[in-house]
Amino acid sequence: MNSLPDKPTLADLQAYIKAICKQRGWDKNSDTEIFMLFMEEVGELAKAMRNAKRLYQEKGTETTPLNLKEEFADVLNYLLDLANYYHVDLEQAFREKDQINRNRKWK
Repeated sequence: MNSLPDKPTLADLQAYIKAICKQRGWDKNSDTEIFMLFMEEVGELAKAMRNAKRLYQEKGTETTPLNLKEEFADVLNYLLDLANYYHVDLEQAFREKDQINRNRKWK
């Protein structure tokens, strides 16, 4: 089984997800399937955040810090999977976009 270093880099996380997806047969998913699963997880994160803030909380539901952590992790997993599908180095993409934003005039 694959494992992560104690303090993984973004590249480590991305490589780990790629290996896990291949190992579990999830590497055969289309980009549409991955994106829909990603959006489902974003929705679950939104619901967990809403419950944590007690906004329109459903009866019998309670969000714990663990729930929030799990939902954030699920969103990250699918984001990494989508980036892998499109062969996007997320660290490089982040750095490039950050440079663009640094040079941008913000109001």
